[in-house]
Amino acid sequence: MNIIAVNLNPCIDWMYTVKSYTRGGLNRVQHIRSDIAGKGINVAIALKNLGLEPVCTGFNFIENGEALTSRLNELSIGHDFVECEGAIRTNIKLYEESTGVMTELNQSGAFVSEELQSCLLGKIKTLNVCDDDILILSGSCPQGVAADFYARICDVWCGRVFLDTEGEALRVALARSKIFAVKPNLFELESTFGGQSVKTVQEKIMSRGVKIACVSMGSDGAFLVSSKNEYRMPALSVTARGVAGAGDAMVAGLVYAVVHGMDEHDYLPAAMAAAAASVILEGTEMCTLSGFREMLEKIGKSR
Repeated sequence: MNIIAVNLNPCIDWMYTVKSYTRGGLNRVQHIRSDIAGKGINVAIALKNLGLEPVCTGFNFIENGEALTSRLNELSIGHDFVECEGAIRTNIKLYEESTGVMTELNQSGAFVSEELQSCLLGKIKTLNVCDDDILILSGSCPQGVAADFYARICDVWCGRVFLDTEGEALRVALARSKIFAVKPNLFELESTFGGQSVKTVQEKIMSRGVKIACVSMGSDGAFLVSSKNEYRMPALSVTARGVAGAGDAMVAGLVYAVVHGMDEHDYLPAAMAAAAASVILEGTEMCTLSGFREMLEKIGKSR
């Protein structure tokens, strides 16, 4: 089974940690770290840590793209990117320890031409082997890439699609494409569809043929809706050290559960365990297999 993680807009995440954030005032930084990231990259790293063999594709950028490929090589993650002019964007994450709140300043990303977009579509088309193959579409689009690009990718892919995006990109993909699973967070659900309830998911998402919709709600936990059932889970009680990438870990947990043939009622625990195993780590570090198993065991004892 092929698992392909598409990342259109890679980034370098700089995480600044302060004890308590003062708006408009002086803030003393306690810790600084940087991570090569991007939602699709994060998902791939989490899947690799969980023992699977994803391959990354998407766009990379000539000026500093070696940082991305070097990181993936270190982790023995296969990759085949379309190289573009420009540089990988830089994102600033300001994490307040006292509240667990993170403020983000994300750049939009360099411009990608239509020619290079067509090149990526051609790469993805050749990667699809069978209906069980998994394609993960995750994150924002760089400049020059229209909101329908994820839908265009789906047009050349006959396997299962896991989609984690928002706004017009999510609406268009659901309207035009066959999507297996989506994972919006509560804000994305509200901003895209104007509602946060299970009813919203059923009417706006599941009615389009989606098999699984997992909605993350931060400290309030998450819920998962399938064609027949609804599941809810509170957030695990853990000490958060870095919340960046938690949603990406949830996607990885869902993929892990599906690949391993878990029962449907175990999909949400797997997603929540992966997320919890990520937030206990600093910066945009992704869950480890041991941490994932520990959180799954913790969930099992509480059920």
